[in-house]
Amino acid sequence: MRQFLSVLGWEIGYYLRRISTWVYFGIYALVGFLFMLLSGGAFRQASAVFGGGGKVLANAPFALAELTPTIALLGMSIVAAVAGNAIYRDYDARMESLVYSTPISKRAFLGGRFIGTLAVNAIILLGVVVGLVLAAKSPWVKPDKFGPFDVWAYLQPYVTLVWPNLLFTAAIFFALPAVTRQMVPNYVGGVVLLLGYLMGGQLLNDLTDKHTGALLDPFGLRAVQVLTQYWSIADKNARYVPLSGVLAQNRAIWIAFGLGVFAIAYARFRFSYSASDQRGVKDTASAPDESIMPAPAPVRTVELPAASRRFDARSRLIQYWSLTTRSFWRIVRNAYFYAIVGAGILYIILVAQQVGKLYGTTTWPVTYQMIEILNGSFGLFVLVIIAFYAGELVWAERDVKIAQITDATPVPNATTFLAKLTALVAVLALLLGVVMLTGIATQAAKGYARFEIPLYLEALLGFRLVDLLLLAVLALAIHVIVNHKYVGHLIVFVIYIGLPFLGQFGLERNLYQYGSDGGLTYSDMNRWGPYAHPFLYWKLYWAAFAILLAVLTNLLWVRGEETHARWRAQLARARFRGASRGVSAFAGLSFLGLGGFLFYNTDVLNRYTTSVQRRHLRAEYEKRYKRYERVAQPRITAIQIQVDLMPERASMRARGHYVLRNKTKVPIDTVHLGVDRDLTVRTLAFDRPSRVVLADSAHEYFLHQLATPLAPGDSLVLTFDLSRTTRGFANSVDNTDLASNGTFIENSAFMPGIGYQARAELSDDDDRKKEKLPPVPRMKPPTDASVRANNYISHDSDWLEYDATVSTEPDQIAVTSGYLQREWTEGGRRFFHYKMDSPILNLWAFQSARYATATDQWKAPDGRVVDIAVYYHPTHRWNVQRMIYAVKKSLDYYTRNFGPYQHHQVRIVEFPRYASFAQSLPNTIPYSEAVGFIARVEKPDDVDYPFYVTAHEVAHQWWAHQVIGADAQGATFLSETMSQYSAMMVMEKEYGAASMRRFLEYELDRYLIGRSVERKKEMPLELNENQTYIHYNKGSLVMYALRDYIGEARMNAAIRGFLDAEKFRGPPYPTSLELVDSLRAATPDSLKYLIKDMFETITLFELKADSAIATDAGDGRYRLDLYLTSKKLRADSLGAETEVPMRDLVDIGIFARPARGEKTPDKDGVSIYLAKQLIHDGAQHVVLTVPKLPSRAGIDPLHKLISRLTTENTIGVQNRAKRPQSPASSAAAKKS
Repeated sequence: MRQFLSVLGWEIGYYLRRISTWVYFGIYALVGFLFMLLSGGAFRQASAVFGGGGKVLANAPFALAELTPTIALLGMSIVAAVAGNAIYRDYDARMESLVYSTPISKRAFLGGRFIGTLAVNAIILLGVVVGLVLAAKSPWVKPDKFGPFDVWAYLQPYVTLVWPNLLFTAAIFFALPAVTRQMVPNYVGGVVLLLGYLMGGQLLNDLTDKHTGALLDPFGLRAVQVLTQYWSIADKNARYVPLSGVLAQNRAIWIAFGLGVFAIAYARFRFSYSASDQRGVKDTASAPDESIMPAPAPVRTVELPAASRRFDARSRLIQYWSLTTRSFWRIVRNAYFYAIVGAGILYIILVAQQVGKLYGTTTWPVTYQMIEILNGSFGLFVLVIIAFYAGELVWAERDVKIAQITDATPVPNATTFLAKLTALVAVLALLLGVVMLTGIATQAAKGYARFEIPLYLEALLGFRLVDLLLLAVLALAIHVIVNHKYVGHLIVFVIYIGLPFLGQFGLERNLYQYGSDGGLTYSDMNRWGPYAHPFLYWKLYWAAFAILLAVLTNLLWVRGEETHARWRAQLARARFRGASRGVSAFAGLSFLGLGGFLFYNTDVLNRYTTSVQRRHLRAEYEKRYKRYERVAQPRITAIQIQVDLMPERASMRARGHYVLRNKTKVPIDTVHLGVDRDLTVRTLAFDRPSRVVLADSAHEYFLHQLATPLAPGDSLVLTFDLSRTTRGFANSVDNTDLASNGTFIENSAFMPGIGYQARAELSDDDDRKKEKLPPVPRMKPPTDASVRANNYISHDSDWLEYDATVSTEPDQIAVTSGYLQREWTEGGRRFFHYKMDSPILNLWAFQSARYATATDQWKAPDGRVVDIAVYYHPTHRWNVQRMIYAVKKSLDYYTRNFGPYQHHQVRIVEFPRYASFAQSLPNTIPYSEAVGFIARVEKPDDVDYPFYVTAHEVAHQWWAHQVIGADAQGATFLSETMSQYSAMMVMEKEYGAASMRRFLEYELDRYLIGRSVERKKEMPLELNENQTYIHYNKGSLVMYALRDYIGEARMNAAIRGFLDAEKFRGPPYPTSLELVDSLRAATPDSLKYLIKDMFETITLFELKADSAIATDAGDGRYRLDLYLTSKKLRADSLGAETEVPMRDLVDIGIFARPARGEKTPDKDGVSIYLAKQLIHDGAQHVVLTVPKLPSRAGIDPLHKLISRLTTENTIGVQNRAKRPQSPASSAAAKKS
């Protein structure tokens, strides 16, 4: 024990005396301090969100539990350095022979050093907590962002997350050098741990893999996510993250793993000269017998050949090539490099199984998805490789103690630097080649043969390699300038992670953010589109800067023993001559010239504004013009328009007119117009005398005073001629709606608006506070009489007539709402004339591309024919027929239950993946190539989401395009929730009720996660404020459950009655309250509590199956004893819960194993009993009799109710029956 304490005390004292220890402590404290300032609103322009943001306090236990271990993770290289050097420094200083010859036990030696390094790392990591506390107590943070100070809230994550991470990582980083006597394995270990973290994150994207992902993450961050995924805002502000459940399992697994690695290292460690020496074996080969010493060989002299000394360009090239190949092979031939590559391949294969999944259904592995794996989380893995190998290359000669020899050779610094840079880039290119081969192999394994090798080469060895080259230059520069390997690693990570935060401090321009560009997205339809051209100029600009960095690196290259900063600066000044000056001048002029060219494009040819400027403009818009919100304005009643699309130039021109009608009871003397300031206005005039009394182009607000007021009921015509021309490129590429192949531009992007637009106001409470504006609700309540004057789609029109002519390139098809009247070619352009035969909402768009088409027809019960067409990219034909079939099935169900379809055509039109959604416009459905077209629906339990999404969009032809809600809370209940319900009914009819369980599981998961990250307040379903997790996900659950309780016929009759009364109605528009009243009237008195639970309040359940036991019941049947625990809760808008009494009818489900070879879409097996039982709160015992031996049973198995115990509502059945299963034809049930 005395030896152990002596070693321990010496180890701690050694590190506490080193300045680097306190530098590390200071770095952690500084990062923690900065992040807490950002979270606490200390910066007017900058902010950061942890724990969900919004109403989650900056010092909430949950926010600190996310932030503290994340900051600690950023400095994993410090833990590796301190823990690894605890044992490696003996080998590095060539002191192992002396140390190992001292009379000390292995237990005291290794134990003392390991516990010592644990203690030192714990002190260093305590800097995170110190920084967080100091920032929280500083005068710069906003008091309303913080709750009462709670010291345990700061210490608990340090104890439950940081300490366990430190224990197992330090054990690994200590053990690897102890066994291998090298530091390189530590980096490999760090890379593998990082990949575990990244893999865990990928698995969290799929509902069925969350638990596995939580266990796979070595650092426990994913486990915290899973454990707290359904916490409300109130939970996050009040509850500590408990060390239980999946988090406790994760901690136990990884601590055991770390200690297991340490135990193996302890067993293999030897006090020997060589790591491979074995105990008790005498080295007779290398230790000759001292009694028989061989006679010394005579000394001979050899005439050495004369060497010619050459210092010309050829010799420099030879030196460069020699250094490059040696450096490259030094990395590539190392076994640890193969370990890193192998881990990377494993990661790519795993991620490829998850990419593109929706509702658990995979996609075809198209090439751009394989490529984007690298641009996602795998990019962090590549960064680690760059940082690690940059350090290894810079320190290569010093690590093996030959630096003084190599420094004395006649090799210029520039030659050495360029050779090592080339070697690093070659390693990266090799890695990208491996990525490409892995991607191709993955595609082949999945049965996909369209490999697109040129696209791989363009994306990986073209665009991506350029980015990595810039990062490589930066990493080498940092390592040379800092001249400390481990601090260099840390700074590379901090800079890489910190670059995106520059925008928070007003440095949003790509001109300021190293290596940045305007964006890069590949589309099968439009290839690299508008991204490639600006990408080239941005990279040339940053390449010029990288050359300047390279010159600086060359000047500061460490050579000899002059490592002091002052000496290095003097050497740099002496070296800065000749070629260095010439290259610097060229690079500097290029940098300035390209910067000027980029500025000209972003600020002269285009309009550049920062996020703060945009926020301020929106605030000023509200302050100046809010007073006009209720001023009477005319409504658009008809549109006639001709649009000329120029896809190759990303430009367009729109000419035509509005017919405006005064539908109010007062004369209108001034028309308020909104026109996008990026448009060129050639004509904007009324058909009667008027004058412009306000032209505020900055805020896009114009006032036209009419010479003669527009009388009630009277109309006027507004003629417009507008164009949008793409000139140069913007700071960020955002003109993707006008694509060379795949234009999709909505009317709101270019058409004049009438009146004040309340949607332009700031909605985020923090933003409003910064602009000194009071908080406002997202939408007005439906009880406000004024809201019924407008529908939620547009305030400047009700239902209007639509007539459009569109021209495009001769090889493209242009589509808009309406029916094709005529098609012709003129002047080298292709024209299409469309006209709608009935009034529509002011919601329409133009699309144009080189489409393939598929057509079909559907015949209505009255014999009317509806034409169906899908316009799609020629290589995306997989699900076209599935979509057509979904349209037919949808029209079948909707016309039968809700009434006739108002149009005689349905079109689905594909657009590029610059956006990922489908949208329902009058008789036309724009559909992203990223949603549905590449889905791969093959397995019995796959959710057929192309079928579902199509059914949802077709349903909007009733729910939005027949009945449209007032612009009030609950508006999207009438459109989105009803479309969800309608689509679910179509899907259930097609695939059966058993297949709905998986879909409902995903809907429940998304709703519960959505409410946990709510930034304002959660509303009941009938009052939702366009909150997607409510009107989509909760809406699905609620409507499906209510249908189940009251019956489909009764439900649909109530819905149809509401629709018949409200369809095609103008002001006053209906609200969600009327539909809820219709559903209430259709609900039996005994079930009316459901209306309050489902629509009017936020009601949650905790439904748990505790155990299930099957025994013989006689007559070939089985008795099942099911033990349950139930709870019913009501939550407020922030998630604070109150338990309420429960006496509810809830499904009880019992399942049997499917027959051998039979597959079922329900993971619990074949349903043999599903019926409602009256369930009360607390524990209870349910007894049922069933015809087959049950395998699983539980409460609410199909997730119709909103229970947070999503994986505990069913449980495996304990089989205590004494005979094999016997068939029976019926089931009896009783409850006790």
